[in-house]
Amino acid sequence: MTRKDLENINKDKEIIELRMQSEDLINNVESLSDEDFRNEALRIEKEIDDRISVLYQKMKD
Repeated sequence: MTRKDLENINKDKEIIELRMQSEDLINNVESLSDEDFRNEALRIEKEIDDRISVLYQKMKD
């Protein structure tokens, strides 16, 4: 993966939105139970991983 590929991933609107969700989650950690925080963090992590996989496949094609 080249630097340009990484830049394209970092500029992706869905990736940006998911990062913003993770920031919101961190900022609201005190208002959530440990289980809710963990579940939401795992959801965001999975969505980011899935989106990066999609973008990577598009770059390869």
